[in-house]
Amino acid sequence: MSFAFHLPKEAGQTRRFDPNGSTTGQWQAYTVPLGAVLLEIIAVGGGGGGGAGFSAAAGSARGGGGGGGSAAVSRNVVPTALLPGTLFVLAGAGGAPGAAGIQSMVSMQANGATALLLVNANAGSAGGNGSAAAVGAAGAAGAISGGGAYSALGSFVSIAGQTGGAGGAVAGAVGTSVTFGASIFVSGGAGGAGSTSGNFAGGVLTGAGLCPSIPGGLAGGGPGGAGYELWLPPTFSGGSGGGSFSTGDGGEGGAGARGCGGGGGGAGVAGGIGGRGGDGFVLITVLA
Repeated sequence: MSFAFHLPKEAGQTRRFDPNGSTTGQWQAYTVPLGAVLLEIIAVGGGGGGGAGFSAAAGSARGGGGGGGSAAVSRNVVPTALLPGTLFVLAGAGGAPGAAGIQSMVSMQANGATALLLVNANAGSAGGNGSAAAVGAAGAAGAISGGGAYSALGSFVSIAGQTGGAGGAVAGAVGTSVTFGASIFVSGGAGGAGSTSGNFAGGVLTGAGLCPSIPGGLAGGGPGGAGYELWLPPTFSGGSGGGSFSTGDGGEGGAGARGCGGGGGGAGVAGGIGGRGGDGFVLITVLA
């Protein structure tokens, strides 16, 4: 059976871990199956939330909010002969609007100390809030992980995430677009539009390959679109940016899909808030 748009918690030899509990996450235990020889672990951190568009009276200079950065992706293939019988997993939550995500980790104990880590994937940073003088900065991508003390037990690799799009100019401009698929299957969020006296559209999430494009919020305060989510193969995108509205409320940024950045909010009399960053996850597959 195919689960293209939804991967169950248990699918064949693969188990999926999602964020659990508080915003800082809770550890979940994974018991290594009897007879397993190799484990493949894929970890994706939480995406960064988008920044807010600036709020001010009609005719004022207002920058759009920046899109959140996507998380990094890390992978390790490890012989079970070198592992204890139980591993501990923390799947990082996506960031609230204006907040960074949480990194995802697999550890020898329920503790995120580097000296205990087998795998970790860094989170995306939040997009900046627009202001009267500047656009909201693009959220930084999750950095490549150096791994932990036990990463070298297997074939560890880490790939940096994608930066979000900056907000639209204070004089009035569309938000900066982001293109999916440069080097990783997650993306940053697009920027929200700026405004002084005109209305502008939010930044587009430009699709490629299996990922469709997501239009930005319409000029006049339209909300950004939520990110695209496909599990087979994993294909996730950030949210698009909110549109600006000179004499009304700016549009909210779209929420990011798994591990992706939220879109930036559009400027307005009341600026739109950024979209939430997408939750991270961890996949553990028995290869043999």
